[in-house]
Amino acid sequence: MTVAYDLYGAKDLGLLSAKVNVERVLGEAFEERDSSYQGGIYYMLGGGDAESFVIKLNVDPFDGDAVEQDYPDYKVLLYINATDRSSALEEVMRQAGFKLLRHEVF
Repeated sequence: MTVAYDLYGAKDLGLLSAKVNVERVLGEAFEERDSSYQGGIYYMLGGGDAESFVIKLNVDPFDGDAVEQDYPDYKVLLYINATDRSSALEEVMRQAGFKLLRHEVF
């Protein structure tokens, strides 16, 4: 089984609208969380050793720069971690307004 870690970005969505879009296409509800490490409010689904999703702003809370410095034009980031359905999720995330920025397989 191939496990992938994917990064998606959205240029034209706000944090809340990104969450609503992803919830709609996945049919799952995200949990709101707050962490200075994640830059304030962010949204999470899943976790532990299983597949997980994190939606957050692309702003480093300490210096204001982009968290993902290779993609400063993307306001909202979506991390999909430890997934074995990367290909299927890419089309679904496109429907939610996200573009695949990075795909890593381990």
